[in-house]
Amino acid sequence: MCPNCSEAASVDALFCENCGYDFTTGTMPRPAAPLDLPGAPAPAPAAPQAAIGEWVVERWVDPDWYAVQQSEDPCPSPGLPAVIALNGKSLLVGRPSRSRGIDPEIDCGDDTGVSRRQAQLTTDGQRWWVEDLQSSNGTYVASAAGPLPDTPIIPGQRQELNPDDRIYVGAWTRLVVRKSTPEEQSGQA
Repeated sequence: MCPNCSEAASVDALFCENCGYDFTTGTMPRPAAPLDLPGAPAPAPAAPQAAIGEWVVERWVDPDWYAVQQSEDPCPSPGLPAVIALNGKSLLVGRPSRSRGIDPEIDCGDDTGVSRRQAQLTTDGQRWWVEDLQSSNGTYVASAAGPLPDTPIIPGQRQELNPDDRIYVGAWTRLVVRKSTPEEQSGQA
């Protein structure tokens, strides 16, 4: 257990994944501070990413994918998917880590088989691509009508998604990129 935030940690962990507490030195990480250089311009605010709005990703718990992954973690109960609006042209799929500053737009945090930086989804506004970011367990793509995939996509190479493709990551996560419904676009869903 982390003495700072009480988060569970593995015995051989060097730092807490939740708060960044350093188990070897017993200290918190130094907070990031802006450089105070005389005459240095203030950093410009980040440009807002383009809002796509027409697209969402459904994040499903897939018991069939879980069955072939042989994970030691228990599979959550399948149910309705989490629907995540895709706002931006490049979106990270993964698990968050406060200490590493990783905050994925498509958060698969409850599936420990998903890497912190699992995959990247990119779009030109009409088509979508997925790229594996050298994840631990691979990123898989298959058609909804076909069998589950057994070969991961090649890390570092973008693969275009067809309208009926499904992305499989981690121990039980299935992602479906689709056009949003009018209700989802108006915020009523």
